[in-house]
Amino acid sequence: MNFVKSSYLCLRTVRRRFMLKLLAVMLVSVCTSGCSDEVSPSSAKQLAEFNNAGPLPGKFQTGLAVHRILAGEALELTMPAMLQVVTTEEPASSEIAAPYICRVSEGGTISLPVVGEIEAAGKTLAQVESAVIDAYYPKYAVTRPSVFIRLIEEMEQSPFTVIGLVGSPGSFPYPSNMQYNLMQAIGFAGGLNLALDPRYAMVYRLKPDGEIVNAIFQIADGEQLTNAMATHIKPGDIVAVEHTPRTRSNAFLSGIFRINIGTYLRLEDLGDY
Repeated sequence: MNFVKSSYLCLRTVRRRFMLKLLAVMLVSVCTSGCSDEVSPSSAKQLAEFNNAGPLPGKFQTGLAVHRILAGEALELTMPAMLQVVTTEEPASSEIAAPYICRVSEGGTISLPVVGEIEAAGKTLAQVESAVIDAYYPKYAVTRPSVFIRLIEEMEQSPFTVIGLVGSPGSFPYPSNMQYNLMQAIGFAGGLNLALDPRYAMVYRLKPDGEIVNAIFQIADGEQLTNAMATHIKPGDIVAVEHTPRTRSNAFLSGIFRINIGTYLRLEDLGDY
């Protein structure tokens, strides 16, 4: 008899809790109807400033890519010795290839004999080879010289970080021969929290002068992905998938509308009636 009475009380308690949750869901649904993210993507001017910031200038390619030179790396250039002659009083044979070692400056340039500085950071080795040849020929060389460049000291890139409404927030390495987009970065962090359904991400980036710039990107539009696949992440970037009014509403509804299956027993239910 006690068991039957306890079971009845437990079922009544479960039913009462379920009705309270249902009423709460209905109330929240009415209060939050039409609730939006209240977030707007960055303007064209903000995006231009954002894209110009960061350690790697120039265009990016998604996925595996050849190494792009970084500031601080050391290069060895093999080119005709005559190109390294500073004055005409120092004779050199055009047939002798001589190594020339230089380091990429913080400004992303390398200094060459006679011609001075040329841009190197953000370019591939082949692109720098072409730039060196164009710097000497035809102004300083009668024939187009042969130039070969190899990397003798490689710098490690800063990791990127993903925080907020993702599966596994954290920092992730950024190999120098890789280029990642925004969706790939979020994928490293376990993807988006599907229950909260975030649709915007803010990316923070450090400029060379120490100023921090940011831009807001729409990463989803309902069930459709946006141009986040074309938004490139640079080393050192911080991707923040932050709460919006809509995601907070989703979080509240998710917490309320969680149905637990089990038996609810109170201490007094175990007593003798």
